[in-house]
Amino acid sequence: MKAAGLSAVLLALALGACVHYAPAPPHPEAFAPGFDARALPGDPGGKAWTRAGLLALAVRQNPQILEARAKYATALAAARAAKAGAGPSLTLTAEYADQAPHWGWEAASDIPLDFGVRRSARITTAQLQALQAYYDYGEAIWSVRTAIDRALGDLDFARQERFLAQQSTQVRDDRVQRMQRRVDLGQDARTLLITAMTDAAAARRRLITADGDQEAALAALAKALGLSPAAVRSRVFPAPGQEEPSLAGLATWRRDAAASRRDVLRAVADYDLAEQALRTQIAIQYPALSVGPGYFYDHGVNKLPWTLSLALPPWDLNRKAIAQAEAARLDAGRSLEAAQANALGEVDAATAAFRQAWADLERARDHDAPLAAQAAAVADRLALAGEGDKVDALAARGALIDADLAANDARRAALAAKADLEDALRRSFDPAETAAILNALNDAKAAPAPVAKTGGAR
Repeated sequence: MKAAGLSAVLLALALGACVHYAPAPPHPEAFAPGFDARALPGDPGGKAWTRAGLLALAVRQNPQILEARAKYATALAAARAAKAGAGPSLTLTAEYADQAPHWGWEAASDIPLDFGVRRSARITTAQLQALQAYYDYGEAIWSVRTAIDRALGDLDFARQERFLAQQSTQVRDDRVQRMQRRVDLGQDARTLLITAMTDAAAARRRLITADGDQEAALAALAKALGLSPAAVRSRVFPAPGQEEPSLAGLATWRRDAAASRRDVLRAVADYDLAEQALRTQIAIQYPALSVGPGYFYDHGVNKLPWTLSLALPPWDLNRKAIAQAEAARLDAGRSLEAAQANALGEVDAATAAFRQAWADLERARDHDAPLAAQAAAVADRLALAGEGDKVDALAARGALIDADLAANDARRAALAAKADLEDALRRSFDPAETAAILNALNDAKAAPAPVAKTGGAR
């Protein structure tokens, strides 16, 4: 009876240490209203938003970043769980005999011996998978950072485009009206009027396109920030820089990209995982041990049996599985080389496009636009002096606006090339953005592990 009472107490204590099950059903129908109700906070500290500030905001509420962080936390939990080996098993057996005493019973257990290569490979594999999830989290942050950068550039371009397109439309409409009067008076051929009307129609189409580009840029920015477009439509955001970033450290950055881009590091982790899989398959050549202490009450006789169990390898001593693991390791090595070659190729292509785009911008901004401004100024002076015609002055003014539009196009291409190069290098030219990314990664590393609540099983 004492033994039975002690067993009941131990069983109660074991059940009391079990983790509660707490249901947490999702509510998909509530997400859309809550998402649309989000608002962009006021300017931080009374100052205008910076790109780094917008990125920090996105880290806190962008769904893709939050998903990647949750997967990283799950992988960390799996790495901690891998350190706990398989639990023992317990078998209870009772029998009845027609001789006195009538009853006998047996309690047998099996305790796997968790040590050696199998344990270390299991733990290392889980840790490598957590490291990959960490790299994926960093890539998610970088992808959102790039999306913010591109959206801000597109938004600034669209607003400038819209402003210039409005001016172009006004100038060309005025020119059409003046030419209409001249055609009516027989001073100009109708073909010239048709050409002017075609130019005016093209200007109006460009204005409509600029409106659409502005809405698309607002939607892209809102998505990156984890907001609806309505939350960002009336806000003022930082304009992109006008100066060409220095590439003085490009050779070092290129080498670093081939060795430390997160997609390259993920390929390194893939190779390490293949290495651990090979170690595990080699270890399976040898028996896995487990011990089984027990208790046997044999109709009045107490016995304490012990067993030693061996899990034997396959009949081919695991040779085929080892060969497969070796092939997988070689495959992972080739994948790593491909990832590095891809990183170098992306950097080289982005560098060439970057230099060409900024050269085009310099030519449009410093050569083409000043020439158009000089021509417009001359046409205005001639018109004021009575030596020219207002229609010609308007044509020169339209050409100047076209030059400004071309410079705006070149600036958009240069900013896109800059974003492509930063993306290829996985390096921001803005130190504040780099600091925001590092802070987000360090916060994820320092986050405490979730603690299960105990107090009774359900």
